[in-house]
Amino acid sequence: MALDAFVARVVELSPAQFDEVRSAGRALGPARRIAARKAAKLSASEFSALDTRVRDSLQPRSAALMAFGDGALAAAVADMLFAAHATAFGERLSVEEREILLQPFAAVLKVD
Repeated sequence: MALDAFVARVVELSPAQFDEVRSAGRALGPARRIAARKAAKLSASEFSALDTRVRDSLQPRSAALMAFGDGALAAAVADMLFAAHATAFGERLSVEEREILLQPFAAVLKVD
């Protein structure tokens, strides 16, 4: 799935769906997700552009996510950023690394 398509689908998720993603990410554990993300070896400018893209896309949803609960907005940004690494730079990752980054969204999206 291309980054544009992924972002378009994710920004439509409800706060409850983002919470499902958050729970699935916790179940995987942060160490595995961080290691997979780092394997993409983004340059500082690539990371900055991806981070800005994610944050800008979620900005219109910020009030709803903040109202949902403590840390919901920050978790949505982090979870989306992890998965964005796989959608934008998946060719740099192994199949397993890509799967680790995308799997939390599997509960709410059909992610290729």
